[in-house]
Amino acid sequence: MAVGKFLWGIVLAILFLYFLIRFRKSAVRSPGVKYNRLGVVLSFSTVGLVIYLVFFRQL
Repeated sequence: MAVGKFLWGIVLAILFLYFLIRFRKSAVRSPGVKYNRLGVVLSFSTVGLVIYLVFFRQL
């Protein structure tokens, strides 16, 4: 069971990094759109922390 949870954690971490990189690229390419950078960083960090705690620390 722990191995399955670990593998799902890796899959979700890869998806998280993929979406983070895609968001970063789209934010740079759109000059007219203003993003609240602190809010974006905090939301991505929160999701990343939850993925880490649930799947890697297995809380």
